[in-house]
Amino acid sequence: MKKLLIIFCALMLVVTACGRADENLNEDDNNKPIENSIKDNNTGANANNNTFDAGEKTLVGKGQGYGGEITVAVTVNGEDIVSVEAVGKDETEGVGSLAIEELPDKIAQANSTDVDDISGATKTSQGIKQAVDNAIQKNIQSKQ
Repeated sequence: MKKLLIIFCALMLVVTACGRADENLNEDDNNKPIENSIKDNNTGANANNNTFDAGEKTLVGKGQGYGGEITVAVTVNGEDIVSVEAVGKDETEGVGSLAIEELPDKIAQANSTDVDDISGATKTSQGIKQAVDNAIQKNIQSKQ
């Protein structure tokens, strides 16, 4: 009986800890759902719906990382992601900071946020992807 009670308590802790923290990870600033993939949702930088003007420009977006807010600057040229720069000053040094350093280049190379998270820095990785998606989504909404 004690084991059952301990397992139940542990399960409740896990559910409580995970339940609310990631609640709005896939929502933009207006609480509208966003897709995790720029490439595959036909509304991102690779969309074939001519929502992007030709020429290079920089878009800014924000997402929620492990240590707080992450801000990205996404440079696009037409439908292509040229570069991504991320800033998350409160991310854990040596863990989340690796995601800040490595993931933006992976996103730019893939031309999509549909890339693997950095091992050990899942929350930071998801925050960066969310920020990129938000930047691109805001650009699309401003054209509508």
